[in-house]
Amino acid sequence: MLALKTAHDFLMLLEKSRLLSAGDLKSAVERFGLDDMLTPEDVADSLVAKDLLTLYQANRLLEGRRRGLFIDDFKILELLGSGGMGYLYIAEDLDAGWDVALKVLSDRFRNDKGMLTRFQLEADAGLKLSHPHIVKTKAIRRTEDIYGTIHYMVMELVRGASLHELLSIRKRTLNWRRAADVICQTATALHYAHELGLVHRDVKPENLLIRRDGFVKLLDFGLAMIGGNETEFSLSSILGQSCLGTADYIAPEQSLDSLNVDRRADIYALGCTFYFLVTGRVPFPDKSVSKKLNGHRQKKPPPVRKLNPHVPDKIAKIIQKMMAKQPKNRFQTAEEVLRFLEPLAERKSVKFDFAKLLKKRAKLAEQRLATESKLRGDSRASTVSKLEIGRSSRLRRSGVETVVEKDTVIDRRKP
Repeated sequence: MLALKTAHDFLMLLEKSRLLSAGDLKSAVERFGLDDMLTPEDVADSLVAKDLLTLYQANRLLEGRRRGLFIDDFKILELLGSGGMGYLYIAEDLDAGWDVALKVLSDRFRNDKGMLTRFQLEADAGLKLSHPHIVKTKAIRRTEDIYGTIHYMVMELVRGASLHELLSIRKRTLNWRRAADVICQTATALHYAHELGLVHRDVKPENLLIRRDGFVKLLDFGLAMIGGNETEFSLSSILGQSCLGTADYIAPEQSLDSLNVDRRADIYALGCTFYFLVTGRVPFPDKSVSKKLNGHRQKKPPPVRKLNPHVPDKIAKIIQKMMAKQPKNRFQTAEEVLRFLEPLAERKSVKFDFAKLLKKRAKLAEQRLATESKLRGDSRASTVSKLEIGRSSRLRRSGVETVVEKDTVIDRRKP
């Protein structure tokens, strides 16, 4: 890693990076007076302010790094978030001329058979699906860098907050009619996937994105079960687990045997998500995973109307039926859920500061990325970005995947 001491050092590294053409770089130096009287940080800050570099690009260069700013024909613009398998970037497709989301498998999983299988499974499911309420996967690819093979997916770019993020921002529950609309939109996506033979198996607020206009998209088919797919059995065998899913939202039968579930497991998880949206808490908020699972299998969660008396009895009963312990006692299809809920749903725009949201995502992802770099003996110059995260206008573009956060205390006042 090259130590940058002068503005000249920064500009030389920038030239080698190919982020700017020689002509654009020369023009910027002349127009903005970028000389050796400035520090590398001053030069970087000036170029970010003029939208010639993004914050992510500037900080990588300030760390003395010029590699990793391009993946094949994609120019990396910003680090948007992190998830269980890796990182999400906003990138410019240099061939098409528009921005996409790149989901890149973490370096620590490059040789992990289980994670590689799960990554491929998510891509296979995503490529099979084309629905307005599902985040589109455009391609899965691999390329090489100095550390080995990079595995990545090219995905649709969505300007939205996860439902978990939205409640955290609002510090209160969703109005029950809005929550019903979120569930209706998700049910539409799930019914489409179910009819194609897919079971999502990880429906939760973190995997639902909502745009400012109230439009919802389902994402992350990393645990999807595709009927008759040997990859599914391989995933379970490699991970050594018969229980795949998220403890706060998992169906009782899925917690016992994830290989033998059907669409009704997703309906249960969707019911738990509905419960969270209108109460502000998960059904079984125990700290222990085993206690959470036992709750789903054997206990009743606190009644919805006890936690939020503004929810009508009819909605509470729909949630209760979705969360029935026995699959035969639930709604049997997502379409059936839609039929009951649609007359009660209402779509409205939602408000959130997207730039602030992305600032938080990027900071957390930078910290995680720095930790992983240190673990592989490739320490970054700093734990977080040298320049203030959130200043670049390009950062405001979009985000898809979110960082899973800890439980948030939510005020249950009437919206």
